[in-house]
Amino acid sequence: MRTPSDDLAALHVRACRLAHEGREDRGFCQRAARADNLACAHTMARWRLKAALDARVAAGVPGAADALARWHALDLAVGQADHDRTRAESAGDRAAVAAAIAAHDEAAAALAALLAEARVPAA
Repeated sequence: MRTPSDDLAALHVRACRLAHEGREDRGFCQRAARADNLACAHTMARWRLKAALDARVAAGVPGAADALARWHALDLAVGQADHDRTRAESAGDRAAVAAAIAAHDEAAAALAALLAEARVPAA
């Protein structure tokens, strides 16, 4: 029987630069490419990481609650960066688009670190 932690092996963090709308013909990442990508704003892959962290919290693993709190903050950060990018693009504000992408990339790097921690078997 698969556990939430079993899903961690499939997850990855690949920079999508918030290009996740599915317009593959215009250089946007494909659905299959983002299916397990924690960094894409419109993916449920982050929820698989959350499920693994939830399981660790339930098992009483030290530090798991802190990791879950970081997950919540990062999940919000990725979504906020996406919304900020959308608003900036609509306004034609290139500097704000760049700032949103930079915020997204920062959150993605933190997600990569969190994933690496989550892959370490609970003692």
